[in-house]
Amino acid sequence: MAGLLRKLSHVSSTDIKKATSTLVRSKTYDSNLTKLEKRLPRQSTVPSFGHTTDFDYKRDTKHLCKIMKHCITAHTLDLDYILHFLSSYTCEQRIILVHDLEFEYEYKLVDMVLERPESPMRSCTLAMLIEPIELYARDFHDLLTLKLMDKINYDISRKLVEILLALNNEDAQKMKETYETLFENPIEKDIELVEGSDSITSQLLINLLLGKRYEEPGHSVTVAKMIAKKLYEAGEGTPGIDYDTFIKIFTHDAFSQLAAIFDIYEDKYGGPIQEAIEREFQGQNHIECFQDIVEYTRSPGVYYSKALRQALEKVPIDYPTVIRTIIGHEEKDLGEICLEYSKIYDETLDETIKTHVDIMEIKRLLILIITHGYDITDEDYDQVRFDHSNNSSPTDSGAIPTTSAAATSLGMRRNRSQEAFDKFVNVFKTMRPH
Repeated sequence: MAGLLRKLSHVSSTDIKKATSTLVRSKTYDSNLTKLEKRLPRQSTVPSFGHTTDFDYKRDTKHLCKIMKHCITAHTLDLDYILHFLSSYTCEQRIILVHDLEFEYEYKLVDMVLERPESPMRSCTLAMLIEPIELYARDFHDLLTLKLMDKINYDISRKLVEILLALNNEDAQKMKETYETLFENPIEKDIELVEGSDSITSQLLINLLLGKRYEEPGHSVTVAKMIAKKLYEAGEGTPGIDYDTFIKIFTHDAFSQLAAIFDIYEDKYGGPIQEAIEREFQGQNHIECFQDIVEYTRSPGVYYSKALRQALEKVPIDYPTVIRTIIGHEEKDLGEICLEYSKIYDETLDETIKTHVDIMEIKRLLILIITHGYDITDEDYDQVRFDHSNNSSPTDSGAIPTTSAAATSLGMRRNRSQEAFDKFVNVFKTMRPH
């Protein structure tokens, strides 16, 4: 195997050489028709919301092409302006634009962004160009690489579990396919390489990726009583811990069934299962991973709200978690997360972001997504004040105007079109492979 993330700019060449014998090189999806056709069915799962239908991908791709030409002329990729441009489109519309840009004008925007030095702006822009599953796969891979290179001073187990809990069975299969396509190695092998082939963490992660969870709604009280007893016997009821039993139940039973199991466990055995895990499990990382699954089972919205709060209060801000949670959950359960966040912290998520996020264009984008279109630049600024610390802005002589008025004049309204997916399919019906 080659290296696990050779495009990480903060990894030195010496570190990369050390890893080349064990890990694989990152690459983007090839832009041939066969692979794109394989991905088309995934788009049918992206929801549309029936707003105005003035999305014209031909017109907007043409304008995006002009931006790319300007960037090439200026010898730099203006991430600020690209992110500003993309901020007014939905996930499905952005995917259409990115692929049409490649087919019609041969600009591989994802590859171009990946070539930029690592920065929050690079991460945020990349997240806007790819599907959520690919975002999860890339973040998962980044964490494994950083751990392997000894570049982080905390245990990554909880972050890895956090990524996988968002996946249903179908998503888990797509995650494995996407990871192997991008990094040319099965995700299970990389997990075992970094976490150890026989470790509890590896077994938990691999079982979460099996995609074998029972997904039918509802639960059985009788079955819940039986399984609660199994958990007691695997933990508090006998010396030692039967981790295999815990892993199988936590990764295979439906979340609705797990909730009933945890309720019965507390009623019958005198305390919450989180406390039993705290007392009986060995290793803080194991304790926290299983407790996180319990909290997610109780309320995914509460679970991700707390993850966001921790990421926003961290110094420096944990931008990958913030970006992954907000952009990755944009068209899934972000509304529920925002609602629970306001209940827990007595302020809205956009209010927290406004006071904590220190990069103006990322702040603007995240608030646009959370509020479904509120642009803070309309209220506080005549012109977007970009943070250029990421060294992604063009030279002054070649800068593109980036006011909200300019964005509006380009027709970049935040709308969600039912026609978008149909147009996405039609793009590939008429494209020639190259």
